Amino acid sequence: MVRNKKVIIAIGGGGFTHKSDEDLDEYVVNRINKSNINIGFLPTASNDNQEKTDLFYERFKSQKFELSHFNLCSGAGGFKEWLLNKDLIYIGGGNTSEMINLWTRHNLTKVFKEAYEKGITLSGVSAGAVCWFDWILSDSASGKLSPLKGINFISGSCTPHSSDNTRLRKFISEIKDGNLPDGVAIDDGVAVLFIDGIPSEVYSSRINHDAYYVTRRDKISLKTYIEKLNG
Repeated sequence: MVRNKKVIIAIGGGGFTHKSDEDLDEYVVNRINKSNINIGFLPTASNDNQEKTDLFYERFKSQKFELSHFNLCSGAGGFKEWLLNKDLIYIGGGNTSEMINLWTRHNLTKVFKEAYEKGITLSGVSAGAVCWFDWILSDSASGKLSPLKGINFISGSCTPHSSDNTRLRKFISEIKDGNLPDGVAIDDGVAVLFIDGIPSEVYSSRINHDAYYVTRRDKISLKTYIEKLNG
């Protein structure tokens, strides 16, 4: 039996929920190699914000996709059946800590894990990008940028919005001090494709915006790191 590739696409910022970088959205859907893609949107991190949900339908309505969303803040009944019927899940931004806490309360991490291992593409922006990692740099728990535990589908740490120099410097500092493991910083307007937990491709819709691999000793372009991985 052929094993499904496990795919996550993490977007640092931008895309339809930010009304920008339309090619980021195209990059995500173009990774799904089939027609009539079934896409599900989760606005959980924004407390099921209706405007973001409306933007989702507006963005994709003219294309041949099956579209639906799930308001988890209202309850999780039927969520597993909904999720496992999708080709692509897109998770919007907002409060990462509250979203992960809700997933934990409803025991949903194992449902996402089942979808991931089934080969359903998991994607998202900001909170929806970083939740999959072991550790996150986030201001969602205390109001200050600090380490936050993720759900560990991808080892290491991550921060979105690293085109904000204050956030990037804090991420580098937390790794150097040993408070976060080595990890990936993703600028706004940038998507990173992870296959089986390994960074495989960087796509940028903005000039001079990138993703970076940060260790205690160094910060390099993630594109360079991927080239080294592929030898």
